[in-house]
Amino acid sequence: MAYSTAALVKEILQIDVTTYDTEITGCITSADALIDSLLKQKGAEAVPESTPQNIIDSSKYFAAWLFRRRRDPAGAEVYWEEGNRFLEAYATADEDTEFPFKVCSDS
Repeated sequence: MAYSTAALVKEILQIDVTTYDTEITGCITSADALIDSLLKQKGAEAVPESTPQNIIDSSKYFAAWLFRRRRDPAGAEVYWEEGNRFLEAYATADEDTEFPFKVCSDS
């Protein structure tokens, strides 16, 4: 199952026609494969069945990047950067969490 939808990507791209839906769907497939590969490189586990919001956002920005770079490579970079921000936030979320613990005694 895809991490995002054509409708979400079209919001990012500010497109409201169905002309590009097939191309955008292909971009989502590639974006999701990119996410899986990047997470695997970081040693992260697979994305859970209930897709976290950071992964959804990363997918739609990476898909927008793939779509836009075919038309405007320089202008597409902003989508790449945003996709990476969301993916990095997801990948490092557990690393930054400190779990407080309480030391108890029997007295």
